[in-house]
Amino acid sequence: MTASAGPALQQLHSEFGDRVQFLTLYVREAHPGDHYVQPRDMETKTAQARAYAERDGIRWPVAVDDVDGTLHRRLDDKPDAAYIVGIDGRVLFRGLWANEHEHLRAALHAAAAGRQEPIGQSEAKGRALLRGTGAMWQTLSAAGPVALRDVARQAPPMWLSARLAHLARPLPPLIRGAIGTALPMVVMIGLALAWRQRRRT
Repeated sequence: MTASAGPALQQLHSEFGDRVQFLTLYVREAHPGDHYVQPRDMETKTAQARAYAERDGIRWPVAVDDVDGTLHRRLDDKPDAAYIVGIDGRVLFRGLWANEHEHLRAALHAAAAGRQEPIGQSEAKGRALLRGTGAMWQTLSAAGPVALRDVARQAPPMWLSARLAHLARPLPPLIRGAIGTALPMVVMIGLALAWRQRRRT
């Protein structure tokens, strides 16, 4: 999910960075692997946060949560939530997925215009999950073979969708995710219809 949010967050920072202070909180690894382990000490976690910021070209501060993810768990246990916090510390907007940038953009417009009352929250999942699927193979590959194997064992349909989506590059993550998600379903429906037709004959 984080990889799929990067380009949109860069664009939002270009639009609003002169009026809104951006901050990324580096949390626990959602898919640890050989290259990006689940840190057991702050030195490792800080180094991984630096590598993430360099890899994704983050142009704003990156704060590092403790190894237990204390702040992250107090906010929300989802790995890619987005918050807009007013200057008085009140949460004005909460989005469950940072890559659901359409809602985030609208909330940033309101906050940048000086609105200090709550703007609301977005729980939209569809596009966010498709974008995440579209970028997942790249993320798992960067984490290393262990991450790829873990997802293949624990969530084979997700692994297959991510692999198929990766083959649809250079299309945008949203479209790749839709292809990777829809293609297995189309094949399964086709097989079910063929099996049903065969039973009738």
